[in-house]
Amino acid sequence: MAQGTAAVGRRESGSSHIRRYFDMAADRLGLHAEMRWLLSVPSRELTIEVPLRRDDARLQLFRGYRVQHSGVRGPLIGALRFQSGLELETLRAAAESMTWRCAVANIPFGGAAGGVACDPAQLNHGEFERLARRYGARLREMLGIYHDVCAPGVNAGSETMSWIADEYSALQKDSLVPVLGKPLRNGGLPEREKLFAAATAALIARAARDSGMSLNGLRVAVASLDRSAFHIASALDRLGCVIVAISEAGGGLRCSTGIHLHSLGAHLSRTGSLTGFEGAAETIDVHALDCDVLALGAPEGTLNCAVAAQLQAKLVVETSELVITPDADHHLAKQGILVVPDLVGSVAEVLAANAEWSSMVQRSSPKAEKIQQEIETGLLRAYEQVGERSRRNQISLRTAAYAIAIERVARCERLRVA
Repeated sequence: MAQGTAAVGRRESGSSHIRRYFDMAADRLGLHAEMRWLLSVPSRELTIEVPLRRDDARLQLFRGYRVQHSGVRGPLIGALRFQSGLELETLRAAAESMTWRCAVANIPFGGAAGGVACDPAQLNHGEFERLARRYGARLREMLGIYHDVCAPGVNAGSETMSWIADEYSALQKDSLVPVLGKPLRNGGLPEREKLFAAATAALIARAARDSGMSLNGLRVAVASLDRSAFHIASALDRLGCVIVAISEAGGGLRCSTGIHLHSLGAHLSRTGSLTGFEGAAETIDVHALDCDVLALGAPEGTLNCAVAAQLQAKLVVETSELVITPDADHHLAKQGILVVPDLVGSVAEVLAANAEWSSMVQRSSPKAEKIQQEIETGLLRAYEQVGERSRRNQISLRTAAYAIAIERVARCERLRVA
């Protein structure tokens, strides 16, 4: 169950980084000190001890958390993590980042985050299920379909989300289950990873074209924290790109002349992982590869200045939250490397969450084609709005994205506290 990641760099905390990004945009906006404070602190935090009876009869306690950042624009949505060394500061940054991503996407949600500090690799399947269920049971009073909704995250895939949904249903009968990322048979989205991978590929293609690059023969490396890298790569391959590296949960693969995605897809269908495919490795370094575009999903703070100095890509699309440190972001800008920031690059994920939440509330069956179109349209709209703000104010795409998000949330906060 342990989840592999791309080898990118030494991780740094995302909590101080989001403060710096926020402050840069807030300075531009001339945001009042009281509003800065109001937008910077979580509205509620929960720390719990989650007991687990191991198969050898030992009782072990694991620390669990849930952080709610801002629900002023609507219900909260936040991913779960089952991760060794997980700390409250990390979740505070993740919850705040989700608030800003939802605001950039202009969907009526705020940000949350939660999880359990544990190493899933040290638990067998049954133990991990019991831990996830017990954590979900302890969260139930914080959750609600119109209040706080759990989403999949690190080591929390569709099976884990189903366990938590089942536990909530047993304890809160006759309530809509505030859990996203479930399998289709349990009310989830059809081919969830493919849906937002296709939209993310469309964003990458659009940003490349806007940078004057031709898609035909464009060399792309794709890294993700889940299984979506292959789907992003496949969509880009169909547009004429050459995929020189794929790194995702469970391993990585690179080929300077281009990965044969048809063969890789057949292998993934048979085995469910990259393991055993010719040339595959447990981890690969994606940052120093000879490529034009790097689509980067990785843990927070892994693309630091040392890593940034090795990048050969001309365009970086940050597809998960807070991957690039502020100092590295500044270095990339000085080098003329365009960065599509996480508040745009990971918006497909929150748009997919919105689609799944809406189908649950409306008790309707989600249609993959319709949802994919909605996600792609929403993602490209956010990219265009951020790009227009960047050009108009002569600021980076990241600062423009934060400025738009802060304005939208602050507007609602003023109405509430007036």
